[in-house]
Amino acid sequence: MTQGRSYALHVLSAVLIVASLVLATALVALIASVHHQANLGETSRLEASALLLSNRYVATVHAGSPAAPLVRGDLPAGLRLTILDVGGSAVADSKFDPGSVPNRIGDPEVKQATAVGVGVAVSYRIESGQRERTVCVAIRDLGSLIGFAVASSPVGLTWQAASETFSWAVSLLLAVSALWLVLAVMLARMATRPISDLADALERRSVQSLAGLAMRADVTELGRAQRASYALLQESEMLALQEHSQTSALSAVLDAVPQAIAILDSTGAVLSANTQFDQLVGGNALPVAGRHIAELVTLPDCLAAIDRCISEHQPQTVVAEDRGRHYSCSVHELDEKAFRERRVLVVLEDITDAMALPRIKADFVANASHELKTPLTAIRGYLELLREEPGNVHYLDIVERNVDRLIALSSDISLLSRLENRAPEIELVDLSELQRDLAELFDRQGQETGVALRFSVDSEGRFLYADRLMLLQMFINLIENAYHSTQAGAITVSATADASHIILGVSDTGQGIPARDLPRIFERFYSRASDHGRPGTGLGLAIVKRVVLAHNGTIDVESTVDKGTTFVIHIPKILGPRRPAATPVQPSDTKREGL
Repeated sequence: MTQGRSYALHVLSAVLIVASLVLATALVALIASVHHQANLGETSRLEASALLLSNRYVATVHAGSPAAPLVRGDLPAGLRLTILDVGGSAVADSKFDPGSVPNRIGDPEVKQATAVGVGVAVSYRIESGQRERTVCVAIRDLGSLIGFAVASSPVGLTWQAASETFSWAVSLLLAVSALWLVLAVMLARMATRPISDLADALERRSVQSLAGLAMRADVTELGRAQRASYALLQESEMLALQEHSQTSALSAVLDAVPQAIAILDSTGAVLSANTQFDQLVGGNALPVAGRHIAELVTLPDCLAAIDRCISEHQPQTVVAEDRGRHYSCSVHELDEKAFRERRVLVVLEDITDAMALPRIKADFVANASHELKTPLTAIRGYLELLREEPGNVHYLDIVERNVDRLIALSSDISLLSRLENRAPEIELVDLSELQRDLAELFDRQGQETGVALRFSVDSEGRFLYADRLMLLQMFINLIENAYHSTQAGAITVSATADASHIILGVSDTGQGIPARDLPRIFERFYSRASDHGRPGTGLGLAIVKRVVLAHNGTIDVESTVDKGTTFVIHIPKILGPRRPAATPVQPSDTKREGL
């Protein structure tokens, strides 16, 4: 039904357009024909007037009468008569003084009349100030040219002659135009009705209405638009359902996360948040979404981190304190392509209990170490008494070595715990003073083993900013490890500098470390037996690395089996003095045995 109505509408439109064009063409042709006939009639009238004037002028010349009366009298409306002499000057004129008429010998109609007897032209006349249609007839007497007879009239006179025909033709054209306009409006309304229905359905987002339009759609562009609109709206609804499903799933995931999470826009307004965030900052019944983050979070450091992330486009992580509780605040800028706009993710977590764990751990380790060291010390004292009885020496040596190892392990555990829970106490350290302390400490061991302890300290590497006691403990551990693996040769402690670092080194000529063990030597409790079969506590190099990291430094090791090992430490020169309130770390007085 729709297709039949559309076809009839198109046929009717085509018939009306063709009929209108034919009628308009016919009217234009009629107007042109009438105007052409009027021009021909006017030209014939002017030619007849010019010929009559020519004949009368010849008679007047023979009679010797003046020429002026020939152009006077009761002339038809719009007719102008002029007599020119052979040179083109006006002799007489029916409307103007001959003296005011310009010479016309160069006019086209005069030239044409000179050549063929009659000339016709349309030109602008200066004396009349209008365009005139002019017919010029050459006046001859006995074969000789004696002048020109000119008859002219305004160009608009022909339109006046055809005015009656024009009036009814124009009236008919206007009537047809009005009828065509009415029909055009009706056809336009009929043609735009489907478009209006489509627009209404799209505005209402009505799938049912679009489905009906798509079922009745024809093969025209409008029909294609109706079907495409129905398909797009269906796809839009499916995408909306998928987005809702994904949003619900994301909300469920975020609610399952223990941290408080919020997503902000580029101005800091909260777009969405999980339940934990609502519970953390929701001090009233107002919804969190839509409010500025500064209204909800009272942590200045966290707000500053959010501002830096938004302005610098870099992730930020800070720890903020509020009324005795500590919070971790992480801020990340989300991928702009995924959200089409800038979004910022804020993650808040109460870490008060987590921050208390290191202190609890340190207290436990200190107490356990103390409680372990006290009975071991007593056992060692009784072992000295038992040595006085013959036959017990071998077994007592074994017991004593293991007791010493347990005491060293207890001391190292206590020392490592203290290092992990305090910042270095930075001061200007003179390595020459440490050199004296280390030389005194290892003098006896060097004499007993025959392995010399040497020092090579450059003037540029002599002074550095560091924690003196930590630095001394680091050297003690490295030198003890060197002695336990070196049976001959020497151990060298060096200090140099480059543009930005103090470079410290401890090298030996001992048995070296196998390549398979190098990646693990800094692990806690990783112990490698020496040539003497006496493993260490496994914490010596872990303590060394902890000291290096506390100074923002790096440590590297190079080792070749049966040739020796070199430890190289880089400590930045830019470390300045700082003295945090903390218990100083005393260097261990217990010698390590191996790694």
